[in-house]
Amino acid sequence: MLRKTLLSAVVILLLSSGAFAKIGQVQSFEIGALNKAKVVGGFGMASRRNYLEIGQRQMERKACLGSAAVKQGGILTQHARTRARCGAIGVIQNASVDGSQHQFIGGRRRGSHAQGQSLNLNLNTIARKPKGGVGRTVGSQSFIGEQSQKQATRGRFSTSSQFVQAEQGVKIIGGRCSNIVVKNNLDVTMFQGDTPP
Repeated sequence: MLRKTLLSAVVILLLSSGAFAKIGQVQSFEIGALNKAKVVGGFGMASRRNYLEIGQRQMERKACLGSAAVKQGGILTQHARTRARCGAIGVIQNASVDGSQHQFIGGRRRGSHAQGQSLNLNLNTIARKPKGGVGRTVGSQSFIGEQSQKQATRGRFSTSSQFVQAEQGVKIIGGRCSNIVVKNNLDVTMFQGDTPP
């Protein structure tokens, strides 16, 4: 009986000391958006809009280890408008965004620590007014996003963050004899990593 009680006490002390404790956090998101406004033939008008807002947040605290927090979010907007009297006039917008974050605090006294974050953004806009068409088209799209991380342990504090703001716009006005094509492409790749020895 004494052995069982002693063994139970050792197990409880080990668990409460943080010998097996860990903190691990992972977040990710992906956005894909398409926006198109086009008029074909006679007089007409088209207008389209996309709006998306995302946010993720995590926090964990363990008395024997410390605390960790991660947060990320962003806003994507797309707007396209076309007005024409004849012909085929329009604008197409594509957007893709993906973000991910991870962090880890190991369970040993001088345990391993790791942090990392990545954010990738691609915006494409194509506007066309071929010969024979009369009219105008306008398109804009933008993304604003941020990622942040914090870790606090005994004798150590670290933080990292990254931010992106990108906007793309196009405007075409043309008469019957003009042939206009505008292509915009924007790529952003961001990464941060931290793995202390």
